[in-house]
This record gives sequence, structure tokens and C-alpha cells, in this order.
Amino acid sequence: MSAMISRILDDGGATVLTQVVATGGGGVGKTQLAAHTFLRARDEGIQLLLWVNAMSRESIVSTFAQARIETSPGALHAQSADVLCDRFLDWLSTTRTTWLIVLDDVSDPADLVGLWPEGPAGRVLVTTRRRDCAPAGARQITVDVFTPEEAHAYLLRRLGTPGAQDTHPQVLDEAAALADDLGRLPVALAQAAGVIRNQGITCAQYRTSFAQRSQRLDHLFPRDASADGYAHTVATTWSLAVDRADQLPPNGLARPALYVAAVLDPNGAPDSIWSAESVRRFLAATRFPARSGVTPAEARAALRNLHRLSLVTHDPAGGSVAIRTHALVQRAVLDPLPADTRDAAVRAAADALAQDWPEIEDDPEHSRVLRHNVAALATHEGAALWQPRLHSALFRAAGSLGELGLIDGAVANWETLTATATRHLGADHPDTLAARYGKAYWLGSAGRVTEALEAMSALLEDRARLLGPEHPETLNTRHNLCDWQGAVGDAAAAAAALRTLLRDRLRLLGPDHPHTLSTRHSLARWQGVAGDPDGAVREFDRLVADRSRVIGPDHPDTLAARHALACFRGVVGNHRDAVAELRALLNAKLELQGSDHPSTLTTRHDLACWQGASGDTATAVSALTALLEDRRRVLGVDHPRTLTTRQDLADWLGETGDAEGAAQLFRALLDDRLRVLGGRHPDVTITLHGLAFWLTEAGHTKHAAAVAREWQQATAASGRTASTTGLRPGPDGWREGRAHRWLTRWSSRALQ
Repeated sequence: MSAMISRILDDGGATVLTQVVATGGGGVGKTQLAAHTFLRARDEGIQLLLWVNAMSRESIVSTFAQARIETSPGALHAQSADVLCDRFLDWLSTTRTTWLIVLDDVSDPADLVGLWPEGPAGRVLVTTRRRDCAPAGARQITVDVFTPEEAHAYLLRRLGTPGAQDTHPQVLDEAAALADDLGRLPVALAQAAGVIRNQGITCAQYRTSFAQRSQRLDHLFPRDASADGYAHTVATTWSLAVDRADQLPPNGLARPALYVAAVLDPNGAPDSIWSAESVRRFLAATRFPARSGVTPAEARAALRNLHRLSLVTHDPAGGSVAIRTHALVQRAVLDPLPADTRDAAVRAAADALAQDWPEIEDDPEHSRVLRHNVAALATHEGAALWQPRLHSALFRAAGSLGELGLIDGAVANWETLTATATRHLGADHPDTLAARYGKAYWLGSAGRVTEALEAMSALLEDRARLLGPEHPETLNTRHNLCDWQGAVGDAAAAAAALRTLLRDRLRLLGPDHPHTLSTRHSLARWQGVAGDPDGAVREFDRLVADRSRVIGPDHPDTLAARHALACFRGVVGNHRDAVAELRALLNAKLELQGSDHPSTLTTRHDLACWQGASGDTATAVSALTALLEDRRRVLGVDHPRTLTTRQDLADWLGETGDAEGAAQLFRALLDDRLRVLGGRHPDVTITLHGLAFWLTEAGHTKHAAAVAREWQQATAASGRTASTTGLRPGPDGWREGRAHRWLTRWSSRALQ
């Protein structure tokens, strides 16, 4: 069957799209056949391989959206998942990159309407239980249970030649009858073969055990109540297999390990979670309450025993999707499981996923797998993730898209989490308020700063009402509201409110409390943006000294104050000191955080800009060119900070005398920012202004005038004035406003 699928796909050649739909019931091996085809394509050098959990339209769209980001330049990081998905399908329709997409376990043909991949270099393989899923022109094949001959060949291959040293001499006695007992279902035969081989028994002996166990499981999986006709068989073979796995050393751990695997995403989970303390604690508590714990080696041995008995598939080299568990096996495991045990397994897995979540999300595929596993946990009934508080994994999953630059997706995730928290915990629960904060934060990061300001104002009112005006969370919300006031363009109001807050912080917390120091930092920042950069320099100079004394010179907050001090020195005209301090700061960050840390990349960016401001424009262009490649690699091609580097690179290229080249780069940047951010985003108005300026410098005055009118309209539509965006009128307005734009951008970026 696998060879037939590969042959059909190969018949399509390199220029004709081939679509194969493999249909069949649960447990017949559709996914395994697809996996074999997938691995074969990898070995044959297919350039793009994509495996899609296609159980829902949302899952298909989100996977296609992520794939768009990871393919060719032009990925739409800040757009919605639907737009990203459409762009990916458009790309597939024209690319000459060879590709294979597996849409695994399609449950509803309607989920694929408008989502069928097409393209001259592509092939599609679909697995589904539905017989009405194939589009016109697709080849549909039926994957059924083994024939008697295939079942016998499979058992012979798995169990070895009768009489061999490591097998029972009569191992295949009644093999044909056993295959009939199991309905010749591949997943059941795989589990049975694992038990037979590892227990050193015959097929006849296994039949006896199966018959006895099947009778006891009739009340759990009645044959006439199984929608696919296989659940009873799988339940019985699972029960026998897990009993055998439980007898392998370390005894008794395979069963609770399978409980954990059963609540995770069947399409793959990282095996790193198996060493997590929460999972090991669950294994011990479920089987050996008196034991103090389970070692990582014991937990991994239990996982390998499950793999050995074909209860899970464990590929140590599989990375983020090293553990796969057939959905039918998961069902057989979970249906009879007591609710409290299932909840404990869900909670242990969620704890492990939260622990595995990286502080810096620089691997989009790993983050996607973590999000999908959290989503799988959230589908299980019970209060494991909701009571008494929202689990931290839910918060990490909600913010993950934002960390990867998918800002609109992050906003949608936080809106969903807010609704979920309200439903489970009530509108006034602290976690509901925390979810609302996340929503407001990412609204601002998406450029919807007015909405962010309104959301943060409403949150402040509710926290003051529920917690009191001097509660730490209330004070923190006041602080954040001030920052968003500055980000929306009212730096003076932000500074005034922060002065009042600082007095309260000093009274309640003292001068050296980290929150007091943070308020001083924000106050100095917005004071400088509001027109007093000299005062900002003095305050940041003092703040660097105080933070070095209180939290240490290498603390990220101390480094942030050093960065701010250097930038404000540049604003007041001391370009040489700004460059020297940023260079020293960069060396410190390279040693402490590494070359790919987002904060290190930010310092490289600002250092290059101040080098340009000091007159060394050639160095600025060279440094920003190198940085652009690194930001594309680390953050993605359309991450907001990657786009910012493109803007400043174009600007300094113009200052070297290449106004024509600068105008061309700004035009390309404008197209991408409009596509990524939409026409009302403040970054788009800045790009329009820059384009108008460099078109004028290049002598294209008529075109420049038209762009200038677009800029003026966009500025008016955004509700911002030129003075609050650094977009100064007049022929030299672009140059005059450059430092102000850097400060405003840097100040807003500091919120993230």
C-alpha cells in the first residue's frame, strides 16, 4: 500500500499536481502509511515537507499560516492567520520549490473548502475516514484492514522465524486465527505482536488472554456502540499491551506514562517533557504513592517500553514531535479513566509544557507544537487547566504568537483567553484581569494604541475597585497605563502621571524597590520624549548607578537603563559618547545574552543609527545590512523590528548620497508595511513621509508631492499630529525629526 501511494504521487511528475486521498477506518494504518511516504519524500530531496493535523479547519489554517512564515521572503508576521494562510496557498500555486503536504485525519470535507493546496511542483496526501473527501481529479484509495496474507506476513516479520533463538518455537501457532480475532486491524496487530514477542508467548496463548480480557471490556466498548467498529478491538489489545509494558522494568510506570501520552496532541509532542518533574511526580503518585519520586531515566524507560509495545511511537531524533500516540489508542486509554486521574495527567502535562517553553521563542516549529499540545489539553473535560486558576501554559500559549511577531494572532489569542477566564472564573477573578492585561498589551503592540489605552484604563478602574488603589497590581496597571499614554503620543501626560505614581511608590515601597526603579525609568524616558532630553540624561545616569547597586551591573534592567542613557546622550547632541556607550553595552550583551538575543540585536540597531548620526553613514549602512540578515533569520522577514531595520537602512543609504536607492527601498517597505500592518498603523505614516522625502531628494518632485498628500491623509486618519510622531513639515522635516522618531520608537519598543 505504501509503495502504491508513492507510485501514484510519483506519476504526477514535477509539473502536474497529484492529490491522493487515503480513506479507511481508525487503526488501519493510514497515518503510518502517510508517515512512510513523508519520510521517503524527505530522503528523495523534496524541498518542502509539511505535515498538517487536519482534524479542524482552524488547525489547517494555523499550520498553513506558520508555514508561510517559514518559507520564502514576504511572510506576513503581523497579519491574521487567514491572510497568512491565503498567502501560503498563493505561494504554493506558483513556486517551483518541490513540496509534499500531508493533511492527516481530515474529519469534515467542508474544512478543506478553499484550502486545497495546488501548484505545479506540489503533491498532496490526505488521510481521512470520510469517503466523500476527494476533490475532482484526486485519486482516492481505500486503506483497509490487512488481508489474511498481509496479516500473516506482518506477524512473521514482527515475531521472527519460528525456531529462531529469540522467539518461541511455536510462536505462530494459531496466527491466522489471532489475526481474525483482531479483525486484522494493523494497530491492534502491532500491539499484539509487541506483547507476544516481549512476553515470549505464542499467538495461541495471546488469543486466550485476549478472549478473557475482551469479555471484561465489553461494558466499556460495546461492539455495536463503536462508531468506527475498532474501538473494542483496540481497547482489548491496548489492555493486554499495557499490562505487559507495566511488567517491564521499571515495573508499574508504563501505564501512568501512557495516561500522559493520551492527553497530548496525537500528532506529536516533545520528549523533553518526560524529564519534567511534574510528569515524574505524576508517574510516582499514580503507581507508587509511597515513593518519593521517579528519576528521569526511569521515566524515559517507561516511555521506551510504551514504544516497544507499539502503544506510542517514540523517535528520539524527532525533536518537537518525538512522541506520537494514535488517536484510537488515546480514546481506549481515556474513556475508562477516572476523571481525577485524567485531570492529574492533564495538569502534569501542562506543567511540563510550561517548563519546556523557551524564554526566547526563536524556533517557530517548536512553539507551534507547544501551542497545539496546550490546545489538545484544553479539549479534555474537567477543571485541570481552569481551577483554581488559569494554568500558566494557557498564558504562554496565548502570548506565543506575539513573541514570534504574529501580533494580530496574539490579540485574537488573548481575546479568547479573556473569554475563557470570564466563563470559568468570573469577570473579577485575578486571572481574568491578567488576561485582559495581555489583550491590552498586544493591542498596543499591534499599533492599536488607542484601543490599548482604553482597555488599560478600564482594567485600572476594575483593579482599583477590586483590590484597592494601593494594591501592587493596581499600581502596576497605573504604570502600564502611563506607558501607553506615552505610546499613543501624549508623552507629557505620561510623565505627569508617572511623577504622581513615583511619589506613591516611594511612600509604599521605598527608593530601592524594583517597582520604584521601574517607575523612575519610565518617567525619565517620557520626560525626555516630551522635550527634556537633558533631564532624561541626568536621571538615567543616576538610575544606572542605583540599579547597579541594588540589582547588579549585569541585570537586564540595568542594561536597559544604560541603553536609554546612551540614546538620550545622542539626542542632546553627544553622538560620540552615545556610540561609545552603545558599543560597550553591545560587548556586555554579547557576553551575557549571546549574539541572537533580541535585546542584543536591538543594541546593534541603535548603535548603527547613532554611528550614522555621528557622520559615519557608510558604517551605519554596513552594520544595518548585516543586522537585517540576522533579524530575518532570528525574528522572521516581516517581524516589526525587521521592518524597522529595513527603514533605517534605507534612510542611511540615502544619506550616503544614494537618494534613488533609498526611495526604492522605502517604496518596497511601504508595500510590505501596508500588507502587514494596514493603512492606519503609525509605522505606515512614517514610511510614507520617508518615501516622500527621498523621492524629493532624488528629483521625483511630482511623485513626491502625491506621496506627501497620502502621508498627510494617513496622519490625519491615525488621529496623531506631526509633533507626536516626529514627522516635521518642511523640506528638512525628515532629517529634523529623525532623533525624535528614534526616541518615540525606542520608548514604545521598551514596552515590549
